[in-house]
Amino acid sequence: MTGMTEAEFQHQLAQERQARRQAEQSAAEKSREIHQLTQQLAEAREQALEASRATSTFLANMSHELRTPLNAIIGYSDILEEEAQQLDRDDFIFDLHLIKSAGKHLQAVISDILALTKIESGQMDLDLDTFDLVKLVQEVMTTVQLMVNQNGNTLEVNCDDTIGVMQADMSKVQQILFNLLGNAAKFTQQGHITLTVERRPLVMPALYPPQADPPPEEIVLRVTDTGIGITPDQAQYLFKAFTQADGSTTRRYGGAGLGLTICQHFCRMMGGHLTVESVLGQGSIFTVYLPAQVTGQATLAN
Repeated sequence: MTGMTEAEFQHQLAQERQARRQAEQSAAEKSREIHQLTQQLAEAREQALEASRATSTFLANMSHELRTPLNAIIGYSDILEEEAQQLDRDDFIFDLHLIKSAGKHLQAVISDILALTKIESGQMDLDLDTFDLVKLVQEVMTTVQLMVNQNGNTLEVNCDDTIGVMQADMSKVQQILFNLLGNAAKFTQQGHITLTVERRPLVMPALYPPQADPPPEEIVLRVTDTGIGITPDQAQYLFKAFTQADGSTTRRYGGAGLGLTICQHFCRMMGGHLTVESVLGQGSIFTVYLPAQVTGQATLAN
């Protein structure tokens, strides 16, 4: 090269080779570090999954263990309440009713925990069947009417008698409606609750899993209330397990904060979705979108 002696050229070439070797060594070290880090992350993930599975198994076992004595408590309180009525012991009836109510409340919480642990451990399956929507809605209304009346609310149902049948997991659709209407009844006082059920052609394909074939028809279940409502910031925690809008809500209204989480999981299992719109102090609208014909179980990742 011009202006460079052979010795200088060889020296520069040796420096470049050394720099390249150092760069290659540094890259190899970084590659080893990344590989080690990837292995550590994989091991940590597996440990976390194993811990989650162990927790789910423990909770499921404990739920079963708690259910047996609870059923006995509820059953015996029923028997004692009937006997107290026959003996005209009104002073016992109220206390026995409280025992039975508390037992049923705890039983419902345990059932929710058991359902959630089954979902998270992948043990929850769909039991698909074809059923009449009008009949299902009537059965749910009969169950929740007392809850609605307790806070002085009124319940309106909009469901066309010709809406027809649906193919899905009937018990899960019932549970979704019961949880949503139960929440509306709990968080609304002297207000109005509306359940609207409709069958319609698919309107919003984006709500369904992208890798699934969009259903030709969907069933929309919409629960509207004039209750306490929530803020947009609080809404992001609604579907998180064991969480309510804020601590004061839990203290005032009770509950384990599992109902909406389970509803969301059930909707996703059936290839659907659950949305919420709410204004603080004005009320909330929960809308369930489900295929009119559920053909298989969707993955929760959807």
